[in-house]
Amino acid sequence: MSDRPRLLPLLGPTGHAGRSAMTCLYRCGNACDHPVPNESDNPYFGDVVSAEVTRRGVVRAGAVGALVLGFGATAAGTLAGAAPA
Repeated sequence: MSDRPRLLPLLGPTGHAGRSAMTCLYRCGNACDHPVPNESDNPYFGDVVSAEVTRRGVVRAGAVGALVLGFGATAAGTLAGAAPA
């Protein structure tokens, strides 16, 4: 006989097709416990983003943004130095 206390039937492996809750968590991510997130004919947001956004595009946009901020700060400093006090 084990030293562990016996769980009540309500807290046991219910809703997991007889599997342990931990087995379901690590094997399928509890897919059977989650409702279907998108029941419409619209595409998933993750699919739309992955089709349109790439890593190179994000890096390129970040580099362009950093250049714009750098040039903007330089221009603002130049204009601030030229303005009469």
